[in-house]
Amino acid sequence: MKDGRPQDIPERGRAAQTLLRRIGVAILIAGLCASALVFVMAPAADESGADASSALSVTTVDNSKRYQLELERIGGKSAVLAAEFDDWFTSLWHGARLAGTLAILSLGASLLCFWAARIPPREDGEPER
Repeated sequence: MKDGRPQDIPERGRAAQTLLRRIGVAILIAGLCASALVFVMAPAADESGADASSALSVTTVDNSKRYQLELERIGGKSAVLAAEFDDWFTSLWHGARLAGTLAILSLGASLLCFWAARIPPREDGEPER
């Protein structure tokens, strides 16, 4: 009975698993190196936590209470939540937060490759599911 142990896997399946593991390692190394480079090159954050390179993030209309009240009056609480989510998501792609985003994405992609390498290859005689 075949249970997916390394001695039961055909040569072609082992080669595919090895390739997926190597791709996972390459993604992880490249992503973490890029993340470190972005972190080192990112401008320092000011006292408010905003990046110094983003002049709009320090004093924008979006941060005012009046804007939020008007947005809530026009679109409701869901519009305010959507605007806050959009601001948060946009902040992930700038400065030092981009470094963290890159690190997490590369870790996730490499884990996906490692997981795919653990799936045993399909036998030639097995029907598709």
